[in-house]
Amino acid sequence: MYCYQSTKDLQDIISNYRDIAFVPTMGNLHEGHLKLVERAKSLSNHIVVSIFINPTQFNSKKDFDAYPKTLTKDKDLLKSVYADSIIFSPSESEILSYIPFKEYELPKIANDLCGKYRPGHFNGVIHIINILFNLIQPKFAVFGKKDYQQLKLIKEFSGKHYPKIQIIEEETVRTSNFLALSSRNNLLNNEYKLKANELYFALKNLIEMIKLTKEFEAITKKTITLLNSSGWDVEYISVRNQSNLKKPTSKDNKLVVLGAAKLDNIRLIDNIEFCID
Repeated sequence: MYCYQSTKDLQDIISNYRDIAFVPTMGNLHEGHLKLVERAKSLSNHIVVSIFINPTQFNSKKDFDAYPKTLTKDKDLLKSVYADSIIFSPSESEILSYIPFKEYELPKIANDLCGKYRPGHFNGVIHIINILFNLIQPKFAVFGKKDYQQLKLIKEFSGKHYPKIQIIEEETVRTSNFLALSSRNNLLNNEYKLKANELYFALKNLIEMIKLTKEFEAITKKTITLLNSSGWDVEYISVRNQSNLKKPTSKDNKLVVLGAAKLDNIRLIDNIEFCID
């Protein structure tokens, strides 16, 4: 395993690689991240994993400070999966000075769903993706579907600015009780970890009811009410078109339901793709 903090050192080692498979992370790695690395291994022998907790995508310093930081453990996990991977874990000053911070022209959907409740979040995400793509110039970049809206925005940005990079999507990894794996799960105590899968089952039930009735608005409102009455603080639950995350029309049959809600003041997100006749 090779670990670098300097952009220059990283570029020196990867300068001759033409088929890099890149996995960007914010650390505190879990089985979901390792699945992304496994997918990267199937694409190339040259794997780069970045570990950088991006301050520009947090809406408060308190949230940033609370984010779990486990670099030593992360390196050990990566070594167990692929000992020859390259880890890039730069300091804030090292990476954020590579390209000056700016406002990006993002599609309107960036201000909806999670963007509505986290203003500026996706601009911060795209900023660090722009830096990493520019620096590493991978052939493949592997992302999980759990951050569904983020994935769609990255795909659109990459298509315009880095068309040679192939964005690879991986399915969400879940625990045995269907909780979507997330670094934020570590902030929940054991009681709330057991309760946290209620979000998934609420979305699953919503899908079944919509397939039966096609009453999108009424069922969505009922789902939000039920979760709130169970101790959640729901930000949104919404059914959208898979391709562009716009509200579906009668002609759309490939849909996704997305939700964001707080449990014990910890913000969790989830989504499920589905089709209707």
